[in-house]
Amino acid sequence: MLLEHLSRNTEQAQSFIIEEPELNLYPTAQQGLLNWLVEKCTKGENDLTITTHSPYILSHLNLLLYAYQVAHNHPDRAEEVAQLVPRESWINPQEFACYQVEDGGVTSLVSEELGLIDDNGLDNLSGDAADAFDNLIRLSKAAARK
Repeated sequence: MLLEHLSRNTEQAQSFIIEEPELNLYPTAQQGLLNWLVEKCTKGENDLTITTHSPYILSHLNLLLYAYQVAHNHPDRAEEVAQLVPRESWINPQEFACYQVEDGGVTSLVSEELGLIDDNGLDNLSGDAADAFDNLIRLSKAAARK
């Protein structure tokens, strides 16, 4: 309710800082919440800062960034894009930054070429787990053939 109230204040720009909005939420709820936060907290001159450990949040941010890019680069397709991703949630890559804090340093995760979140440790961890799972399947199949 507070965010709803503050986001309506058009007299003064607001800065919203949300720490780990993904806590205790299923991935689909995280996506819905992120859409709502972007819509409500980035109107006008307002800005939104989110801290997260969620690969789902990062992945969904890429979707919101890419929706903006597709509609911007192909205005004739903007309505089709809006049917897939709500227009109010699109993020202009020129107004977006994403950083990883690690080992006492800060690194940008946004690809300058693509305007999307690039390779990051959270995605790598998921990939490592998937690779290990694939290797276990191979081991299991090899043992079953003997």
